[in-house]
Amino acid sequence: MTTTIPLKHWIKEALETSSAGYLSGLFPGIASELPPPFPVSCINWADCITVCLKPQEGTHDHDESLLPFPAAFSHLADDFGDLLEQVAQGVEERAAKLRESTAAALREGNGDGYLDVDCARISYSNNSAASRNEEDWTREKLQRIYSLGLVFYELFSGGELPPLEMLVVSSSNGGDLTAISSNKVEGEVRRSANRNGSRWNDFASTLEVSDDISLGENTDHYESWNGDYVASISNKRRSLSSRSMQALAASTGPIICEVSVGCLSGKGVPSRLCDLIYNMIDCINGDFMGNESYSEIVDVTCDLQLMLTKPSVYLHDLEVDKLSLTALELNDTVFERKNEFDSLQCSYRRFVSGSSELAIITGTSGTGKSTMANRLGNFITAEGGLFLSGKFDQMMQCAQPFSAIASAFNNYCHQLAMYEESERAMLVASKLQTTLGPDLYYLIQVIPNLSHLVFGNPTGIPPNRDDCVDAQQRLQYLFCRFVEVISSCSGGPMTLFIDDVQWADSASISLIGQLLKTTRSMQGESRVFFLATCREDELGSDHSFWKMIHTVRNFGFETTLVKLECMDRDTVTNVVSNLLHLSPRLVGSLSHILFHKTKGNPLFVSKMMLSLHREGFLRLSLARRRWEWDEEKMHSKKLHDDVAMFFVNSINTLATDVKIALRVLSCFGSSTECEFIQAIETDLKLNVTEPLKIAMAEGLVNKLDGKYVFCHDRIQEATYSMIEEQDRYLHHMNYGLSLIKRSMRDDHVALLFTAVMQLNLGGPSAVQHADEYHKIAKYNLLAGKKAMEMSDFSSAFSFFDHGMTFLRKKHWRDQYDLSLELFNLAAKCALAIEDHSSLTMICDEVSRNARNYKDTLSSSFTHMSALIHSRISDSLEFGFKELSRLGVDIPSSVSRDDTLKLITETKSMLDGFTDDTLLNYHVLSDYKKVMAIKFLAKLENSINQANPSLLPFITIKIIQLTIEHGMSPMSAIGFAYFGGIIGELGDIRGGYRYTRLAKALLNKYKCNEIAGEVMFLSSEILSFLEPLQGTNEYRIQGQELAMSAGDIHWARMNRLGFIGTLIWSGTNLSSVKEELISARHFSAEHNHRTSLYYIKTFGETVSRLVEGETLSDGQLTMSVIENNVPYQLVVFYFHRMFVSFVFNNYVDMKCNAEKFFEYRMPSGHLLTGHAVHAFIGGLASFRIYRETHEPMWAQRGEEYKERMRTWRDKGSLWNFENKCFLLEAEECYSNGNVDEAMALYEHAISSAQDHKFVHEEALSYELAANYYFDIGNKLMALKYFTCAREAYFKWGAFAKVTTLNTYTQEKLENEVLISVP
Repeated sequence: MTTTIPLKHWIKEALETSSAGYLSGLFPGIASELPPPFPVSCINWADCITVCLKPQEGTHDHDESLLPFPAAFSHLADDFGDLLEQVAQGVEERAAKLRESTAAALREGNGDGYLDVDCARISYSNNSAASRNEEDWTREKLQRIYSLGLVFYELFSGGELPPLEMLVVSSSNGGDLTAISSNKVEGEVRRSANRNGSRWNDFASTLEVSDDISLGENTDHYESWNGDYVASISNKRRSLSSRSMQALAASTGPIICEVSVGCLSGKGVPSRLCDLIYNMIDCINGDFMGNESYSEIVDVTCDLQLMLTKPSVYLHDLEVDKLSLTALELNDTVFERKNEFDSLQCSYRRFVSGSSELAIITGTSGTGKSTMANRLGNFITAEGGLFLSGKFDQMMQCAQPFSAIASAFNNYCHQLAMYEESERAMLVASKLQTTLGPDLYYLIQVIPNLSHLVFGNPTGIPPNRDDCVDAQQRLQYLFCRFVEVISSCSGGPMTLFIDDVQWADSASISLIGQLLKTTRSMQGESRVFFLATCREDELGSDHSFWKMIHTVRNFGFETTLVKLECMDRDTVTNVVSNLLHLSPRLVGSLSHILFHKTKGNPLFVSKMMLSLHREGFLRLSLARRRWEWDEEKMHSKKLHDDVAMFFVNSINTLATDVKIALRVLSCFGSSTECEFIQAIETDLKLNVTEPLKIAMAEGLVNKLDGKYVFCHDRIQEATYSMIEEQDRYLHHMNYGLSLIKRSMRDDHVALLFTAVMQLNLGGPSAVQHADEYHKIAKYNLLAGKKAMEMSDFSSAFSFFDHGMTFLRKKHWRDQYDLSLELFNLAAKCALAIEDHSSLTMICDEVSRNARNYKDTLSSSFTHMSALIHSRISDSLEFGFKELSRLGVDIPSSVSRDDTLKLITETKSMLDGFTDDTLLNYHVLSDYKKVMAIKFLAKLENSINQANPSLLPFITIKIIQLTIEHGMSPMSAIGFAYFGGIIGELGDIRGGYRYTRLAKALLNKYKCNEIAGEVMFLSSEILSFLEPLQGTNEYRIQGQELAMSAGDIHWARMNRLGFIGTLIWSGTNLSSVKEELISARHFSAEHNHRTSLYYIKTFGETVSRLVEGETLSDGQLTMSVIENNVPYQLVVFYFHRMFVSFVFNNYVDMKCNAEKFFEYRMPSGHLLTGHAVHAFIGGLASFRIYRETHEPMWAQRGEEYKERMRTWRDKGSLWNFENKCFLLEAEECYSNGNVDEAMALYEHAISSAQDHKFVHEEALSYELAANYYFDIGNKLMALKYFTCAREAYFKWGAFAKVTTLNTYTQEKLENEVLISVP
């Protein structure tokens, strides 16, 4: 064995890797039949190679001549010529190594002989297989296996002979076995050997073993076999030939050779190895050999390989003592799926390394998706990560808002709260209170355990459902901030695992998408790795989940999609083999049955195996220390081939009370709180808790964290299907009525949701008493309100919708108030979830059945709000119509004179009130007037976009109604816009007074719905009064207030104002670029195209200044022109005018300036952008005037200069002084006032330096340098160009620095530039 097996392996390997040309020459018959190139693998070299052993007597010193490998190769070389010359060198090296190790083994042992190579032959014939007798071929294979078995026996027994017993099959005794004396056997063997010459002896001393016996690629382990055993085998081996058996059988009848391996067991050889040796020797019995005996050498190879690679499974004995107590156990690693698991691990590792990753596991029910995900969770936890998990439930999805996501974070908060004194818990609590403040209330409604973590939080403050624009957006924002805090404090990367996303509601999917997009921009460990599972066959390609995944991919997320299929036949065999610790060939019959019945579904396979074990078909044999099964009984018993029917059948075998308990539990979905089941048990006098213990013992149910959980969804589905349809409705209704009483008594929100969900599953048809209809409708109303408080408008709408179905035919007459409230709130929820068709039907229903106009106002306002998001012109038409019915008429247009008159009158009226008087003004109580102001306030922004000339009229109407009837929370928006209007007319400080009043009203009335809008307008006015560099803190505050109110539009507007202020206040452009990237992500997250346009425009300008990239985005240009939105066009051409002005491109500057002035239009209120437009527009106008001498350009420059003076004199000297000086200097330069221009340039430079506007300092230096060059003072020009270069460099405008060098060199060819340090 030491020489034979490796030698065959090496020769075979060398031949297979040899030149195809040699093979073609040697075997032209084959080569001609095969397409080129000649496939070397077509020749089974293992069958062509024969290596013969011969015993060497006596004791020898280390002498290489005793191992004549070269002699063996000489015979091969005669047959193959040059081919073997190529092979010989590699084989000789191997042989030398083998000779050395074998000789060393001999020197250390006491062996009296060893095996040597007698000869090695290669034979080949095209029809050799066909020419051989099939029976001879089979017999020879069995003899090889038998001989190898004897070798193994002697090897592991220390050289002892296997005890043989010959048994005769007596046909006269009905097949009984009769023993034959050993003397008779030995004599017959000798006689047979004499008759047949040396054939059997040759076989006994010749071991022709297929290369299949080579165990793995590395054959070095053969060289470590004990030399003593190897040296003694040939002298001690006894063989029994098939011919001698035939001779003996001819005189006695069929013979069976029985071999005992008890000797091996006694020597400590594992029983698995004993069985392997026995099954090799037993194959000599031919037709009478056992079912487990070997018939192919490849089976021996496979079994040996398994013992080597997995000794704990296939070699070591089973712990029968333990298994007799624990029975058959299946764990997570039974269905290993290594490749799939490796893909998930790689995805997670990429995430840890900084990549944005998400992973999705798909497959049909029962393929092990959740098991795979939880296995990854164990890996993540072991790696120091945080693994949070939640699961959606098909049946009870509406029972808890955002159920899966909330459950994951609720469990985390519970664990953290258990160690409330820990450093991490205190850090999380502190950061949450600092970051979210009072808004924690809304999160606590969804994550109750958060209240135990955050100490001292005012959780008792009742929410105001009307305090925000979009409560769902608000919740998403708060969730994102919450995740940012806990992930930054977790100490490791966070993973969020959501199971069964095919049952997720749209609001939850939207929240997941927002979490991913937001956390992507976070740094370090604040990011989140998202893992999900879904049933592929229940999640169509148009599902909102896939749409969300497509969206986040656009944000740079890499998606790993792992699809789990049902197992094929071979995989089932391997699974059963691993589980039972038996080789695959032994479990083939059992795996065939399992595969036929289960079609390879892992869940079905595992449950069927447990069932077979439980019923005794699969049992542990203590005598044989291995698993056994009864195939005949399995075939006789009908095994279901449908997993649902299998579970139904399994459950039907249980006791009646257990079945009843399981059916009760199945009505609540895949899991439910233990306390809910106990409540039903008490109220309805049911026996549930104790029988469920039996179900847990049967592996059908688990009890985890205070919940009963079905071990798999299919078990719940199968149990639920066992209930008759009509009975289901009654059960749900009874359970709901039982739980609702407790929820009302204990004020238990989670119980309320579960109870109402049960009532809704029962439906109106299950109602037993007439008075219960309106009660259940009220319960739905209450549950819907609670869901709205939690910002889950999807669940809330479902509750309201179900509540409507419980209303009887004449409900508008008999339950009017209940009906009106249900419909109005349902309309609000339909707006929030963008279900516009339902919204329209609900509003129409209210309009038809309301008893008075007042009762239609709420739904009408909701309807108008929906139109604003999609059709602004329609919303204005609808709003004006409703306002007219409320007594407020809006004209189609107002002349500028009339507008100015209204503004003047209103300002005079307000001058008669102090700020304190207005702040403490009496509150408006007339509901119609309240709604009128609300309609007007909602239309302010739409009017500003569609018809800016009407903005002052709408604003003044709000103020007039407020002064006449009382202060409303929405009045603040009127004062904010009014401040912008009079600020635009030049009264900046007066305008600021009213924006300051608007902010004070916000604080008093807590009207977050308009907070973002008011803060934006206030910041715009403030930038004309306070240093521009300090105003961005108000914009950040405005963005946060808007986000906390779910007002995405005004959050974006505040963010845009923030970016614009960074650019025009002289912030280093590298920092501006980083903020632009963040802002772009923010707008893209919410799919806001308008703000994306502005951000892209800002970004192009910054890139041109920093990197010199050309402004050639044709797509952006085309988009702007096609949209034809006036203010977008103004901004577009202004930025191009600015860039071309800075880079001294006169032609482009003039062209863009013409377009800028063409699209310029009067504004309804003052904006920061107006100051920038006036400054750059004025400079460009004076520059064009100097070239063209057209008065129009001088007039435009003069106009902007005067506006700048007004802002300087009535607003901020800090912000506008240097701009005024520079505009005046350019005007003097254009008019030829040389001395005055020189002084004004110096003032502009000095003022820009004093007020920290580095970019305007650079521009002043450059314009002054151009001036000095034009009047012939090149030395001063060089000085100022150099100073400009330094200032631009400080600003970060590196591309401008480069072009300025070139520009200066062209103007001053003979001068030397002063370098920048």
